[in-house]
Amino acid sequence: MGKKKRSRDDWTPPPKSAERRAAEAELRKLRAGERQAPLPQRRLVAAIFLMAVAAIGAFLVLWLPSHSLVDDLRSRGVSVAAEIVTSPRDRFGSPGNIRIRFNDPKRGAQEIALSDWGGRRPAGLVAGSSVSVTYDPRDPSRVLTTKWVQNPPAMTLPMPVSLALAPVLLAGATFLALRRRTVLKASRLKGDRDDGFRT
Repeated sequence: MGKKKRSRDDWTPPPKSAERRAAEAELRKLRAGERQAPLPQRRLVAAIFLMAVAAIGAFLVLWLPSHSLVDDLRSRGVSVAAEIVTSPRDRFGSPGNIRIRFNDPKRGAQEIALSDWGGRRPAGLVAGSSVSVTYDPRDPSRVLTTKWVQNPPAMTLPMPVSLALAPVLLAGATFLALRRRTVLKASRLKGDRDDGFRT
């Protein structure tokens, strides 16, 4: 009787060694890890959250003292005519540190910088001209133009910018924190599954 010839389809590879199986398992893990979504770092989440807090803080720093100043000047302010000593412009072309001179009955002649309202000073004030100002008799350095005491600006540019940035940054920090938690939970579940298969 002749020997039966084996076809190529009948050939089975020899069993793999334990080392080779372990190496292939590690390789599969590495490839799966490369495909895994990047984990948002804790420092990044904290930094974005702190930026949101800083934006809210910037808005409050600009808003609250300005309204407090207007309220104080409306309740106890004294209106006088003041001479504009200097009216410089800052590097952006906006009115800078405007210095004015006026007479206070108790302290005499006062030359001080016009207070800002939310980081802004009134435009159109020319050195040598006069303007009506309202100052706090307890502290003459707290002084605004009478026009701004009666009708202050609704907002200055930094206010809406900081107000718009705060919720965007807060939402970003929340999203990254939730994403980090989801990725960590998924990797923990995967690790538990792998441990279950090994045992």
